[in-house]
Amino acid sequence: MLFQSQLARAVRAAAGACTLVALAALASCGGGTYQVRTYLPQRLLSFGDESSLLLPDGSKYSINGVNATTHLQDCTVNPLWFQSLAATYGMVYPECNPEAAASPAAHSYATVGATVDDIANALNAFSGSDSFTPNDLVTIYIGTHDVLAVYAESASADETAALAEMRSRALIVANQVNAIVGTGAKVLLLTIPDMGASPFAVLENERGDFDRALLLSHMTQEFNRTMRSNIINDGSKIGLVLVDDYIAGAVRSPLSFGLLTTTIAACLDTAPLPSCTTDTVNTEVNGNAAVPTQFLWADATHLGSAANSTIGAQAVSRVRTNPF
Repeated sequence: MLFQSQLARAVRAAAGACTLVALAALASCGGGTYQVRTYLPQRLLSFGDESSLLLPDGSKYSINGVNATTHLQDCTVNPLWFQSLAATYGMVYPECNPEAAASPAAHSYATVGATVDDIANALNAFSGSDSFTPNDLVTIYIGTHDVLAVYAESASADETAALAEMRSRALIVANQVNAIVGTGAKVLLLTIPDMGASPFAVLENERGDFDRALLLSHMTQEFNRTMRSNIINDGSKIGLVLVDDYIAGAVRSPLSFGLLTTTIAACLDTAPLPSCTTDTVNTEVNGNAAVPTQFLWADATHLGSAANSTIGAQAVSRVRTNPF
């Protein structure tokens, strides 16, 4: 396919450079540089799973906001991270376009439950009818469902097979990213949250056979580490948003991030995602009154509105400071 051909050319051209600069350039990609000229993309193109997706009615796989007066769901309230990024460029996605902009410049090609293989297919499908240009900012946020899938297939006290599979999948993502920047487009790449710190992991650990949360953490770390160390990263092509670092900080010191809990999901079981709203969430944590922004997680595996706000701010900061 067209995109796979582009990928192969980009990977061959970059192989030597990637090995030499990957480790040294991580700090650069993390934001230790600045822009000489303001970067203004003409399009924002998002690929990944439901964490990069708005449903046709504007619903989110997080805590949906509601209008303060009508209490009807409002897609502009509690924006997801990529909506905040779009807003900094005056863009909107068609699924949340309250002012009826004629030609929204932001588009999501994400799908519910997407894995690494699915994003590869989405990129191929895109390249069959369109093409990346130097005026495009492409966001890639994928891997959570890969961790969960591999965990479901091979969870055991012996991590060898699971970690090897995570490395293999992360390398696919890195190669896809390298191919995109080979077209001249810029990429904002997000690491995935530590699934060992999720409410899902808490429940899994109740099995008591081995430390399942630790396995999930190691799988997440292996995926993120392999993905980061294999991208072409000199700071001018790829920006990194370190979601995993944010989760680690929030778990270490919840109150510093305005959180009451990092292990209890906000959304009630009676209102599963994507139907959860600020009116259908837990209102207390261990006997203390709580509001939606004080929960790290919306459900067992999806981040809540506070996390999306922080990740969105990081994304905006990264595109403003990276020398794209």
